[in-house]
Amino acid sequence: MKKTLVAVSVIVILGAAWTGGAWYTGKQFQRRLPELVNDANTRLQSTFPQSGLRFAAENYRRGIFTSHVDIVLQSDGTTGDNKLLKPGEDVRVNEKVDHGPFPFAQLKKGVFIPSMASVHSVLAKTAKTQPLFDAAKAGVPLVGETRVGYSGNTVSKITLAAMDFKNDQTVIRASGGTFDVAADSDGDKLKVTGGIDSLVLGGLNQWQQREQLTLQDFSVDNDTHNGKQGYSIGDNTLKARTLVYNLDGKDILSIDSLSQVTHASEDGDKLSVQVNYALDALHIQGQNFGAGKLNISLSNLDGKAVEAFSDNYHQQVAQIMQQTGAVDPQQQQAQITQAFLQQLPTALKGSPYLTIAPLSWKNAKGESTFTLTLNLNDPATAQQAAQDSSLTSDQQWARFVNKLDAKLSVPLDMATETTAQFARLLGYNEKDADLLAKQQVQGLAAMGQMFKLTTVADNTLTSSFHYADNQINLNGQKMSIQNFLSLFGVFGVPERTAARGSAGGAAALNLLPHCPPAPGP
Repeated sequence: MKKTLVAVSVIVILGAAWTGGAWYTGKQFQRRLPELVNDANTRLQSTFPQSGLRFAAENYRRGIFTSHVDIVLQSDGTTGDNKLLKPGEDVRVNEKVDHGPFPFAQLKKGVFIPSMASVHSVLAKTAKTQPLFDAAKAGVPLVGETRVGYSGNTVSKITLAAMDFKNDQTVIRASGGTFDVAADSDGDKLKVTGGIDSLVLGGLNQWQQREQLTLQDFSVDNDTHNGKQGYSIGDNTLKARTLVYNLDGKDILSIDSLSQVTHASEDGDKLSVQVNYALDALHIQGQNFGAGKLNISLSNLDGKAVEAFSDNYHQQVAQIMQQTGAVDPQQQQAQITQAFLQQLPTALKGSPYLTIAPLSWKNAKGESTFTLTLNLNDPATAQQAAQDSSLTSDQQWARFVNKLDAKLSVPLDMATETTAQFARLLGYNEKDADLLAKQQVQGLAAMGQMFKLTTVADNTLTSSFHYADNQINLNGQKMSIQNFLSLFGVFGVPERTAARGSAGGAAALNLLPHCPPAPGP
């Protein structure tokens, strides 16, 4: 009897302690909620300043062990055709919060780590999200499970339901997938891993042709943190096993093993970004055109200059996008491109480097490569030079470019095979396509040699270009910028020199074959 009383007493004490702890952590969670919402809005405004969106917490109901709250993404009141949500529209997530120190939801999973809360999130059905529920059939489009630590760190598993939507114009099919997300209390560190097995997007283009894009085995692996200057530093990898583009029921293009790997780092006030693209095979209308990769990097970027460029560019784009109705899409895109080019010099402060090492493409006949290293001068100085009409072309170039190295290597057999493949796509038979490709590649090689831009040795076309200290070295031949430009008869070159360049171009063009039209069906 005494043992029973002792056991009951222990249970009552533990139960009281658990209840008190749950009540305390529930109150703590409620107190931190406005801070979390404000922080989310600050980040939203910083990342997407023209989105016209804001977060809000509504209908908070706190209990001893469990609380409920709605997290709402809604319009901030601004209007415009480019806004995702209009005033009165919202996207709502219903959240059930199990209080710590040992949330029931975590205990049921065998997780005995003390936590502030466990949050079960479910996308709510609203007018804006109704199409997603229709596509998910009987399922819920999005469900999330999150463990919130006492430090504020969160670990989440987000599950996307399978979806199938189709009407006269649009097709959306997705297998569903899961994503694991971990973030620290300040949102500075972020890890995301996961993916989906398949995604199909289809619709009609402007010519009323039915297009369809299919993605298989898509995955993401992100491990980043905010650097000292507020930029996302770390690694991000995107992969897809296959990507297929279909037009009117016929596969036009397919890519195997497509990937993008991004690495960002910082050293003091300088930023560096490297992006590597790769694909194992490119098929066009059933023909394998080979594999390729592109490694491109920007280094020695000035963080404050990049921020100024981003702010100014986004402000201009926002103004352009607000010109709804008065500007057609093509003109609008041209204005956006012009805004980018206008603001780009701001991002180039600090003499950044652009490196391509390499851009390569290979098929059964060989591999072509191109490498580039470009070091730019201070754009502010370059802008002053551009306004000084007394400067020669040599001086203008020197103000913009500090150093430039470029190398190109193209096996002629590889280039001939690629050209023949395109000819076969145009309807030529294999024999005619091979003959035509050989003539075209030889003609282009001859033109490059005539202009002294390329050389040919061991059945490989090569070219090397080096610039530094106002001197150009083209394939081993040193010359001034003025002499280099004279190869093309431009930029005020004397008439006699230009005439020789034009004559050389005409002679080279005569070496090109007079290609017959593709045979008819």
